Amino acid sequence: MYSEKAKKHADACRFCYMCRHLCPVELATGKENNTPRAKGLQVSMMERGMKMDSGSAVTMYECLLCGACTADCVTGFDPLLFIREARTHAVLENLEPPFARRVIDRLLATGNPYGAKECRADLTGIPTQGETLLWLGSAARYAVPDVAQAFMSILKKAGVRFAVLADEPASGCELGDMIGHVEDVRQQAMTAAAALQQAGAKRVIVLDSHDAAFFLHECRDWGIHLPEIVTATSFVLDLIETGRITPVKKKETVSYHDAARLSRDIGELHTARRILAGMGADLHELYLNELMNKHSDSNHACGSAVRARECGSSLMGQMRPDLARKLCENRYADLLRTDSRILVAADPQATEALRLSIPVGCEYRDLFVMLDSRL
Repeated sequence: MYSEKAKKHADACRFCYMCRHLCPVELATGKENNTPRAKGLQVSMMERGMKMDSGSAVTMYECLLCGACTADCVTGFDPLLFIREARTHAVLENLEPPFARRVIDRLLATGNPYGAKECRADLTGIPTQGETLLWLGSAARYAVPDVAQAFMSILKKAGVRFAVLADEPASGCELGDMIGHVEDVRQQAMTAAAALQQAGAKRVIVLDSHDAAFFLHECRDWGIHLPEIVTATSFVLDLIETGRITPVKKKETVSYHDAARLSRDIGELHTARRILAGMGADLHELYLNELMNKHSDSNHACGSAVRARECGSSLMGQMRPDLARKLCENRYADLLRTDSRILVAADPQATEALRLSIPVGCEYRDLFVMLDSRL
C-alpha cells in the first residue's frame, strides 16, 4: 500500500514526540491526531491491517505540509513522505473529506484551488513571450492580485523587460499537495514546462514560493527541463544591490514572517531581510523564526532551519477556513510578543493567509507592495 521508504519513516515517527511543539496545526487545534507522530502511527497501523477510514483521511488533510517536523528531526525522518502517500490512498479509496474533494475538483477543472477562470491581476500591455518570464501563481492571480500588480510595477520601474503568460497553467504543486506526487501531477508539470518553452523563456522569476520549490525540486527529480528558476525575492534583491532600483528609506520597526517553502525548501533566510534593511526597517524577529540557532551570514541555512511557524496556505484557506483563521491568529500572537506591530511576508500565499485576521493595532504588509510604494 505504501512505499518502503514511507513505511520506514512512519515506523520511525510513530513513537516519537520530539516535533509536536512545532506543528502549527496541532498548536492551533490542540488535537493529538494532528501531530506528525499520530499520523505516523496511523500509517503504521494501516500497514499492519487497519483500514483507512474517513476519520484517518481527515487527519491527513489537516496538515500544511510545511515541513517543520521534517526540519526539526535530528534523525532525518520526513513525515511528509507518508502524509502525501496517505492522501494518495485516501483519493484512490474515495475517502478524501468533502472539503478536500471540493478543492481537488477545482484544481482539476481550472488549475487553481479557487475555481476561478479570470485572472484578477491587470496584464494589459504585458507581452506573453520573452526571455524573462514572470510566473505569478494562483494566489497572486486570483486571491491577492495587488501583490502581482506591485511586483510587475517594480520590474517596470527597474526597466526589466518581462513577459507573463496570459493563461498560466498549473505548475502541479497544488495538486501534488492534495493527491500526492502521482502521474497526474507530473503531467501538469510537463504542461507548465511546455508553456514556458513555447513562450521562449530562458529565465523564470517565480513569485509564489510554493511553485518555486516545486520547480526546483520535484520537476528536477522527474527530469523535467525548465529554464533558469529565480525566486522573486532574490531577483528584487539583485535589483537593489546593482542600483537598478533605490527604495526610499523609512525608519520603522517591523517583523518578518518566514514562509516555509521559501525558507526551508529553498533556503532563503536573509534575502527578504536584506530587502527590508534596504528600506530602512528595524527588524524585530518573531518568536519561532528561521534564524533561530543560525550562525551564518549566507543566504542559506547553516544546519537545520527548523522553527518558523507557518501561517497557513491557499489550500488550507479553501479547505478549512476556520482552521486557516486560527493559524493566522497564532502567527499574530507571535508578533505581539515583539516590540513590532507590523508583520511583513514575501509570498502571495502568506499574504493571503495573514490577511484573514489582523488584530486591532497591528498591520500586515506584503514585501513587494511595501517596496513598490517606496520607489
